[in-house]
Amino acid sequence: MATNRLRIEYDKAACVGAQTCVRSSPHHFEMHKDKAHLKGSSSHSDDKLVLETECDDEHFAKVIEAANACPANAIKIINKDSGEEIVTTNVNVVDDVKHIKARYDDLKEFVLDPKGYFLIRTIPEKKCIEVGFCGSRNKVELIVSGTKPIDIYTNVLRENVTSRMEHAAYLGRELQKAYTALQLGLPYVQDEELDFSVLTKKKV
Repeated sequence: MATNRLRIEYDKAACVGAQTCVRSSPHHFEMHKDKAHLKGSSSHSDDKLVLETECDDEHFAKVIEAANACPANAIKIINKDSGEEIVTTNVNVVDDVKHIKARYDDLKEFVLDPKGYFLIRTIPEKKCIEVGFCGSRNKVELIVSGTKPIDIYTNVLRENVTSRMEHAAYLGRELQKAYTALQLGLPYVQDEELDFSVLTKKKV
């Protein structure tokens, strides 16, 4: 059985808690609260964890899968013998990269999802966000509540209540706004920008 000598570098600050690394390679990763942890690693800074290890082909394949699956690009894997970066965290921009100046006209471009729409609110006393899905006007058919956007939108998407990508993106945007509002003690109103001036008034 082949032995693979690896250096695994993990940027804990970049981790978004998606747990893909834990599912792919539980031998190397586990969850500590809302962040992944690299088992047996030493700390090279406040956020960078490093593990120099040897593993068989099975665990090698799993840790490579974990690094490639990380949505935050937080895991680098280096072959200790050759120095090759098997999985890199470096981002390269191609020579013919396409540049787009972002613009959007809600009045002209908005299209209602035929499956329905979302009603979103915060419940500050519970530090909770609640999403209601209406398949028809003013009839709530599904309620999903939670404390973190990723928990809520993944559960909503599992219910297959969206048919348009921009509707799913809208949900993610509004959930992040609601989460920010809860963390900072701001009022949240769906489809309106957060009023950060409230924070300045509180300090005064």
